Amino acid sequence: MSRPRAALATGLVVLTTVALTAALAGATAPARNGRIAFMRLHPGHDDRWSEIFVANADGTGETRITHPPVGYRDDLPDWSPGGSRVVFQRCAPNGGTCLVWSVKPDGSGLKRLSPPCRSGRVPPACVADTSPVYSPDGRHLAFVRSTGTLIAAGVTSPALMVADSHLQHARAVVRFRPFRAGPYMVAWSPSAGQLAFAGVNESPQAKPLGGRALYVVGVDGTGLRRVTPWSLQAGDRLDWSPDGSRILFRTDSDRKGAFGANLYTVLPDGTGLRQLTHIRPSYRVLPGSYSPDGTSIVFSTTDGATNATPGLPNLFVMRVDGTGIRPVTRSDTWDGSPDWGPRERP
Repeated sequence: MSRPRAALATGLVVLTTVALTAALAGATAPARNGRIAFMRLHPGHDDRWSEIFVANADGTGETRITHPPVGYRDDLPDWSPGGSRVVFQRCAPNGGTCLVWSVKPDGSGLKRLSPPCRSGRVPPACVADTSPVYSPDGRHLAFVRSTGTLIAAGVTSPALMVADSHLQHARAVVRFRPFRAGPYMVAWSPSAGQLAFAGVNESPQAKPLGGRALYVVGVDGTGLRRVTPWSLQAGDRLDWSPDGSRILFRTDSDRKGAFGANLYTVLPDGTGLRQLTHIRPSYRVLPGSYSPDGTSIVFSTTDGATNATPGLPNLFVMRVDGTGIRPVTRSDTWDGSPDWGPRERP
């Protein structure tokens, strides 16, 4: 379903630059493999303008499906289970608010799902919504909402939310607390009963300050538990395997501009940690997404990319054990936040 990067414009500090974000994912429901949705930076605009594209798994058929105004950042695409829509976040320029939108995979039917926010306004004047992902049945969305309520200087109160597929009737699953890592990326289990999320300790009272880890919680808010050690610095965009057995994530999140990072998987109970990529620290490694048939993973890296020297990643596909890496895109700009969708239903 992964990015560079997007995040809450204010509030929870969530990877706001290309070098620091890579994107987040939802559950990849079991299905036949379809197209890959991803974010691409508009050439020559650094991280200040990005659009959503789709392409076949062999890199053919590239099509741009969003056309944001200059300076807006579209990122973190997530396919609906039937392949009929792609949900994503759109962030306003210069630290403006992020809101959730959706679009059909041919670029038509663009809709804003988040409540409107006047241009230039940020929390607490209005909410900021990020990291949207569909439930396995497509009837709900999980996402992160920042209301702007201050916990400490520069730290707002993000909450892990669930709403219907129109982002209506939203309810909080997990809220930020001073000694609990605030959520900033989320993935939905294929069984629909659990959410995995990446959390970061932004509150000065939280220990370790700046620590990042993965958590699992029931959709009803029960059974919250941390599943990775702080030392691993796990985070960024996540994806749950189609069979529900493993969670895919990136280490070294928000550190060193994604240099020295690698992709790992872990069982939902925190056991069975497995490193998939072994890419040298001189290259960037960004988050990935399982194929709907569970045999492959698409991810983003500068290792082997067309424009690797300035640090611009392309998309690659590998087997689920980390072998057989092959290129998908060969652009001269930044490709990231891939989400592997299902074969669209006729």
